[in-house]
Amino acid sequence: MKKTKELIPFPIIKAASESDAVAIEYILKHYQGYIGKLSTKMITDEYGNGYYLVDKYIQEQITTALLKMILSFKI
Repeated sequence: MKKTKELIPFPIIKAASESDAVAIEYILKHYQGYIGKLSTKMITDEYGNGYYLVDKYIQEQITTALLKMILSFKI
């Protein structure tokens, strides 16, 4: 059975598009796990062992892109 994530309520989206800091933080928190998943990379050491780590640069780039989209969203 597939677990579905709740949708962001419309009043929060509207408030975020009007630069409400609390609403923007709510949206960023909503997508925090997805952004983390997208910015995870696998690296290997000299012995061939694989490790997963979050690339902070990619994470910041995705977060910045999301912020730009939120602030430019027209209702």
